[in-house]
Amino acid sequence: MKSLFSKTYVLSICITFLMISTSCSKDEVLTNEEAIEKAEILTLADEILQIVNNHRLSIGENTLETNTLATNLANEHTEYMIAQNDISHDDFNQRSDRLIDEENATRTGENVAYGQRSAQQVMTAWLNSPGHRKNIEGDFTHIGIGVVKNDAGVYYFTQIFLKKRSNNNA
Repeated sequence: MKSLFSKTYVLSICITFLMISTSCSKDEVLTNEEAIEKAEILTLADEILQIVNNHRLSIGENTLETNTLATNLANEHTEYMIAQNDISHDDFNQRSDRLIDEENATRTGENVAYGQRSAQQVMTAWLNSPGHRKNIEGDFTHIGIGVVKNDAGVYYFTQIFLKKRSNNNA
């Protein structure tokens, strides 16, 4: 019950924020349906992060913090995959290099998927794949999550992982 209340509360906050932040913009005015869709996507990304961190805690690993650049890169790559109508790791080296240069990352990783309808479904698919699981359970400190729905209503997903060099090692 508490989980349902929390999700409903977060969703309503997200919708309110999106409506307020976009209602004053001349560049983009969202309809209620668009605001709800954006809030759903934000909620999916938050749920994915929660599942990732719960899994990591269950195996004795640290939780991951979100990283703005990694999130932006994940969203850009997810949009790219939709434009290509295919999932891929195209140009991952460029995304990795940016994280190394701009975020002081020492290692990076990436998971992509499409077609799943919920955070739990995509996480189950990733955890059932040895390579994807290795990233989720890997030696990372931060994550960026991109979730975008194409025009046909199909979700595409990107997770970008990075390990930031600690200040002690800088």
